Amino acid sequence: MQCEYCEKVLSTLSSLKHHQKTVKYCLAKQNKEPIKEHICSFCKTCFAVKSSLNSHLRICKSNTLEIQEQLNLLDEKSLELSETKQKFIEKDRIISEKDRIISEKDRIIEEQKILIKELHDEQKIQNKNLQHMLQSLAEKAISKSSNTSTVNQNTTNHIINNMMPITDAHLQEHIQNLNPVHVQNGASGYAKYALEFPLKDMIVCTDFQRRSCKYKDENGNVISDPEMTKITKRLFSAIKDRNEELINEYSAELQAKWKTLNASGPSDMNEEEMVDFSTKTNEALEFVMNVLSQKRQVNEMADGMRPELFYGFVRELAAGCYRADK
Repeated sequence: MQCEYCEKVLSTLSSLKHHQKTVKYCLAKQNKEPIKEHICSFCKTCFAVKSSLNSHLRICKSNTLEIQEQLNLLDEKSLELSETKQKFIEKDRIISEKDRIISEKDRIIEEQKILIKELHDEQKIQNKNLQHMLQSLAEKAISKSSNTSTVNQNTTNHIINNMMPITDAHLQEHIQNLNPVHVQNGASGYAKYALEFPLKDMIVCTDFQRRSCKYKDENGNVISDPEMTKITKRLFSAIKDRNEELINEYSAELQAKWKTLNASGPSDMNEEEMVDFSTKTNEALEFVMNVLSQKRQVNEMADGMRPELFYGFVRELAAGCYRADK
């Protein structure tokens, strides 16, 4: 088919129509302007056919600049993501290091607890051995004294007859003589207080093995007190409040020390400082448990009960006022 305007020959009718609408020299012969309905979204240039627009897009400078800007933006975002990733890696490393330090601290604390327990158990064994030794020495002394029991009996009876009666008022008079050192030394401290103040020259142990003692009551009657249960209850009933007061003072001192220990905290400590901190912490905890246990046992003894502290106190008291008497 031949174009009627420019005489170009085309193979199909559709090709002819497209030619007559788009080809510039043919449109010029038709006195028509080309219809530019395809617009570049970057530089706004218009084209009559889409193929021309597509060809233009490949070389459009505005398009190239925008693509470059997008690429630059992607590079920036990639860099930001890389930095963020690095921060997360560093954060994970710090957390891992902190976990390692905490784990190491826990291990050290556990080792210190085991060591303290071993030392405590060893101290108990040594104390028991010492008690057995003291008891053996006392029993030997009792056996030896049995050969002179007649003379000692007269002496003991004379001492008992000349003792002053133990009254509640007398026990109350000496309460303020109970001091922190007595409380700190436990059973031996309480016995020392009793022998130096309220029971001084007012009680005699006549049978050390059975812890039996004699003293005078408010009416001047001689009282035989097997195992010293009666006099122990009276004595500890008198000092109960004073003992609690002294233990509370100890607790206040302990709280102050505890605050001092925790003022710096373990977070900034090196390994040696952490070990020292752990040791002091465990010592403080053990001290608290011992003090609270002692406070409870004193209250029980004031009620006539026999906790572990009772037996240590009676043994020390009996040793301090023992005289052979059969």
